[in-house]
Amino acid sequence: MAEITKDIWLMEGLRILDSKGRSFLKISTLCTNLDLTKGAFYHWFKSKNDYDLALIAYWRELFTSQFIEEANIGQSSKEKLVRLIEMCIKSMKDESRLEVELNMWAHQDNAIKEYIEGVYKERFQYLTTLLEDIYEAKEEAKRHGLILYSLMIGVDLFYKKLTKKEMELVFKDYLIK
Repeated sequence: MAEITKDIWLMEGLRILDSKGRSFLKISTLCTNLDLTKGAFYHWFKSKNDYDLALIAYWRELFTSQFIEEANIGQSSKEKLVRLIEMCIKSMKDESRLEVELNMWAHQDNAIKEYIEGVYKERFQYLTTLLEDIYEAKEEAKRHGLILYSLMIGVDLFYKKLTKKEMELVFKDYLIK
């Protein structure tokens, strides 16, 4: 059996959130799914609240910090922007509900809400910083940042999941290197 790490608990939590929703994010469900005991859970986390905060930090690491780190491999701001958009397109999968679940959770828990709002501000700030290098006018950079961020959210909440080709069409103006 593979060594059980904190990340395994957190990956399972994200999987549960994404596939079933927050109401299924319980210690007992995590333990059952991983075929582990509650004692194994408490080895890594002091409480369910401690787990929740670690989970939200893990989500930030995977879907914000790593995206920014990967985008920063690009040489120019334009290359970084293209890399970022391509990663976002790749990360959107059919029937994903992770961001929706996190936002619903934020409406019920102020600590989660503050954390998520901070992540969204961080994402928007990074995007705007890239765009300020691309567009001469700061207002134009902010406008394009709002458009891009709104597009990304809209695609995530759209009534149907778009194909990769459709997503590339939506973001076409920004994917030019």
